[in-house]
Amino acid sequence: MAFLQRKGEKGGLLLRPAYLLRGGLLLLFLLPLPFGGYPLYLATEAAFLGLAAVALGFLLGHAGIPSLGQAAFLGLGAYAGALALIGGLPFWAASLAGLGAAAFYALVTGLLVFRTRGIYVLMLTLAFGQMVYSAAYKWVGLTGGDDGLNLSGLKIDPRLLHLGAVALLFLALWGLGLLLRAPFGKALEALRQNEEKARSLGIPAFGYKLVAYVLAAALTGLAGMGLALHRTFVSPHDLFWLTSVVLLILVLLGGSRGLWGAAFGALFYTFVQAWVSSFTDLWMLFVGLFLIATVLFAREGLWSFLGGGWGGGDVAP
Repeated sequence: MAFLQRKGEKGGLLLRPAYLLRGGLLLLFLLPLPFGGYPLYLATEAAFLGLAAVALGFLLGHAGIPSLGQAAFLGLGAYAGALALIGGLPFWAASLAGLGAAAFYALVTGLLVFRTRGIYVLMLTLAFGQMVYSAAYKWVGLTGGDDGLNLSGLKIDPRLLHLGAVALLFLALWGLGLLLRAPFGKALEALRQNEEKARSLGIPAFGYKLVAYVLAAALTGLAGMGLALHRTFVSPHDLFWLTSVVLLILVLLGGSRGLWGAAFGALFYTFVQAWVSSFTDLWMLFVGLFLIATVLFAREGLWSFLGGGWGGGDVAP
């Protein structure tokens, strides 16, 4: 059992179940790799959705910023990346286009969003998101309108795409974890807990929130670009507000205070939804009932529940 323990600050031994859980999560994401087919498709979908959910978990659980506009960032990343690929740019340039489009839109809208607080932030993010949805639906010459954009002509190895998706997800988890332990993350936590007190201590709330918002948008845009490659299709449906709700469900299932929980929530939701929908059209009812059960009996999310079951509950970001 020595490999499960590390030195505590006072010389004691402290069990670290979080590392076992994180390693197990990585194995779950990689498990379908040798089999290919539909399981691999679902795992890749879960990895890209997990990246978007982790970004929302960072925004909601650690920066204290509620958002129903994540669909706009996901869709903008998908459309910008798809248009770049259609224009002949390489994958890395298309990824930067998707990331950059989402980040720029977050910067512009964030300058207005963070002049308000509370429920008004939620309303504005939803309103700005729906504006992008309407523009994509009406601008047929650029977006294809309701027909969307077809990327089926692009050839990419599904296993290579899956490895890239998992790598991006775990790099984001590692990077955001480091950021949350840095002074920037501590300032965000102070703002989340008591914004007025944090302001009185000299923390510039507007700037910190804007940076967090843009960072989350960039990661979500990157996830959108990945989903466009994975699905080989982009449509205005990706920009609809229900996409934001799905991402919120992933965060709530996994646990809004743990970034790793958001990734687990994406994996769990993707496979359970596929399984339930294979034998009933009422799969949303089952997902809703499970979400209610999670809120009632595992209020900190499934990830923290699993951590508690290992005897420590150490599932920090």
